[in-house]
Amino acid sequence: MSEAQVTSAGRLIAVLDALSAHASGSSAGMTVGELARAVDRDHSVISRQLKSLVELGLVDKDEQNLHRLGWRLYALAARAGDQRLLQVAPRVMRTLATRLNERVHLSLRRNGSVLTIMTEGSEHTLQAASWVGRLAPIVTSSSGRALLFDHSPEELADLFDSTPAVAGGPNASRTAEEFVRRVLAARDAGYAQVVDEFEHGLSAVAAPIRDGAGRIVAAINVSAPSFRLEGRMDEAVQQILAATKYLGKALEAPPS
Repeated sequence: MSEAQVTSAGRLIAVLDALSAHASGSSAGMTVGELARAVDRDHSVISRQLKSLVELGLVDKDEQNLHRLGWRLYALAARAGDQRLLQVAPRVMRTLATRLNERVHLSLRRNGSVLTIMTEGSEHTLQAASWVGRLAPIVTSSSGRALLFDHSPEELADLFDSTPAVAGGPNASRTAEEFVRRVLAARDAGYAQVVDEFEHGLSAVAAPIRDGAGRIVAAINVSAPSFRLEGRMDEAVQQILAATKYLGKALEAPPS
């Protein structure tokens, strides 16, 4: 890449940085003039750069000629965050599985289900199954509960009512009201704990992973036979919270 191309790319990034800084303090967009002043550049130059960024979907322009970061930029950032998470998570999960000597899962939300994308096992012969690539009901799993922390009570109730009935364990939520109450209590605590909800004899603890913008991007959980985990719940909670906090910080930082 030539020096001129590097300089041009740097100027475009400066415009995006200015829009990002403005977005953190206001929901309104910026005019061409405001952006020109923010980056100390000529009005006509900024206008041309914005036109290109709008055409690429990296910047949105509304009817009032206000500019905001665009949908495509957020999509690219989300993909980058996913890649960063997949790079950092295995080491954290191995440490967690070793400390707790139980199976650890990394999961994402897929509509009304939870998709496990990564798992680390323990030394126990009897342990929770590896669920990589499989879907689990969001309403009966600890990871599902953690992935829903940012939903409103109305959204949670609608989700429960629209989810096909699942048998679950003896302690699974049977009504929308019960489900909403459990999610809100877990959100207040900062972690989700289930005992005999997903299936009889299985307990789990989960917490959400947030990216640099505070969005929930995934959840980590540890699951094990109830008889083995119930006496170690406090330890599991502390380890899970430490792991998700570390991963959240890693998503904020640029790749090394």
